[in-house]
Amino acid sequence: MLKNKFTNLIALGAGISLLASCATTSNVKKDSSTPSDSIIEIEETTTEKVRKEPKPIAVQNTSNQKEKAFKELLSNIDLKVISSPSQKKTIYPGQDIGTPYTLQVTNKGEPVTDFDITVSYPVSRSNDSISYATTQLKTNAEGKITFKPEPSSIAVKDKVTFYPSPVSSTPAIVQAAYDVAVSAPYVIKSNYTKWPGGILYVYDFNESGKPTTNNFTILQNLRNAGINAGNSPVSDTSYFNKSINDLYKACVDMTFGEIKNQASFLIMGSVKYAEPAVETSEGVTCTLVCEVTCVDMKNCNLLYKTSVTESATDKTKWNAEQKAKKVLADKVSEAIIYGM
Repeated sequence: MLKNKFTNLIALGAGISLLASCATTSNVKKDSSTPSDSIIEIEETTTEKVRKEPKPIAVQNTSNQKEKAFKELLSNIDLKVISSPSQKKTIYPGQDIGTPYTLQVTNKGEPVTDFDITVSYPVSRSNDSISYATTQLKTNAEGKITFKPEPSSIAVKDKVTFYPSPVSSTPAIVQAAYDVAVSAPYVIKSNYTKWPGGILYVYDFNESGKPTTNNFTILQNLRNAGINAGNSPVSDTSYFNKSINDLYKACVDMTFGEIKNQASFLIMGSVKYAEPAVETSEGVTCTLVCEVTCVDMKNCNLLYKTSVTESATDKTKWNAEQKAKKVLADKVSEAIIYGM
């Protein structure tokens, strides 16, 4: 009798456990108050609950829309400089440039009004490193902008550049704006090229590294540009082993100081082989380097320094050397005129 009672208790316990298990698995249900298409149901395996989270909302990228519209516009617009300062008139630092720059912007031949244009122009320099300023202007009812920079404080031969102002800093957008840019010359001649001009201590060197003769081409180029230029009173080539301050002092001492009134600048320079000549089946290649330093003849203050390298190939070494020297002289002469 006791054994039967114990067996019945075990059966009763098993039945209760089975009912509890059934109740657990049927505990998942939806909340009818929340729309079924705006939620995500996440079932947690360690509990009987279902967590409901809002679905992510798709946000429209307005930045991409602006960039797309900007690129489409760039494919249709046309930028054209219709007036700029006269290149026949010499402009020096501190002088008004005269005629302003005028830019016309059209879209399939029609003026584009109220359109942002960025203007970039040179404002300062350190030898051959030039810094630029930018300003932003809007086109008028005729699709035009007019730009006139303040008188320049530097001598420079460069350009003023106009391009659509990018709608973002995305590299592809910035590049797309640059790709339709237009420019016009911006030329300011050095004040030091005015009378009384200056003196040169510039020599050609042979392939062995020894000075030979004065470089006549640079001297002649400066004269052809209307600059009163002559060779230095000091001809001793040993000054290439000294500083330009030593050369300056020697020029002053040799002329008893009169050179300060007779010249406004002193140029010390050399034209040397950058490397030995190379002979191939196509001929001989000569690579030369010209280095010059310009100082104020009044006080020896540094005005300008540059280094230019040029290569030329010809059937003979002499011809190749002369070609390289000519190109170097042309480049360096222009650098001096618009760099001092």
